[in-house]
Amino acid sequence: MKENPFTKRSKILEENKDYLDQTVRTISKVFIEVIKNNGKLIFAGNGGSAAEAQHMSAEYVGTLVTSNKRNPIPSIALSTDTSFITAWSNDHGYEDIFRRQLQALADKKDCFVAYSTSGESSNIINAIDYANSKGIKTISFTGSKNSKASKSSFFTFQAPSEETALIQELHTIVGHEICSIIDEEFS
Repeated sequence: MKENPFTKRSKILEENKDYLDQTVRTISKVFIEVIKNNGKLIFAGNGGSAAEAQHMSAEYVGTLVTSNKRNPIPSIALSTDTSFITAWSNDHGYEDIFRRQLQALADKKDCFVAYSTSGESSNIINAIDYANSKGIKTISFTGSKNSKASKSSFFTFQAPSEETALIQELHTIVGHEICSIIDEEFS
């Protein structure tokens, strides 16, 4: 008989609560520094990770809690410009779509936040490498396996699972907790 999926999720959260808490605190400190220095948060991902990048960017421009009246935080998801993405990938390939946008939009005060369940997506790795070369902070959200993204980012949250659905769910939970701290800090 299959294990109750909610029990499985509860176990992951319980067994990793200290790691999850430390991750939230670490990334929050980076984001607070970036925001206080007038930088922006730049998110990217592919597929479901693109959706998560858009989701998290929206929480910063908007707010996590609708009753919160803080000012908007400069944030953008690179996966939302379909005209650029389709034109560039058609003419030059998909591997540099995020790097190219970072070249146009990012500077040293910013933070590039990469979502990749595998941590091996070439367009994400190329963007991380570019950001690192320009002194832009890099944060990655990946799965539990050591990956190119986890090895090359300033800080990586390695969701403690190898299952895509669970990795993505953990990314959302951690992302919301970070947003909650940022909302409180800037309210």
